Amino acid sequence: MKFSLEIYQWLVPLISVFFIVRTILQHKANRRTLRGLMIWISFWVSLAVFALVPNAVSQKLATMLGIKDNVNAIIFIGLGILFFLIFSLSSTVDRLERQITELVRENAKERAQKGEK
Repeated sequence: MKFSLEIYQWLVPLISVFFIVRTILQHKANRRTLRGLMIWISFWVSLAVFALVPNAVSQKLATMLGIKDNVNAIIFIGLGILFFLIFSLSSTVDRLERQITELVRENAKERAQKGEK
C-alpha cells in the first residue's frame, strides 16, 4: 500500500499545532477564556484530522447527517461553524457595547457630581 501525503496534509496539521500552542499561551496570559480555549482547540484539532484523512471524515459526516454527497456535508458543516462564529462574535460585540454605554453613563454621573463639564 502506497501512502503519500499531499502538501496540505502536512501543512495544515503544522499550522494547527502552531495555533493550538498560541491559543494555550493566550489562555495562560488571561487573554482567552477556558470556553474559548476549548472551542479553538477543538476547531484546530478537527481541521488537522480532516486534513490528514479527508475522505474518511467527509464520508462519516455525510453518513451521520444523511447527506448523499460528502462534499455537500463538508460545506454544510463549514457554513454551520461560520454561522456559529458570527453569532458568537455578534453577541460579544453587543455585550461590549452595553458595557461601554454603562461605563460612559457612570463617568458622566461622576463628572456631574463633581461639577465638571
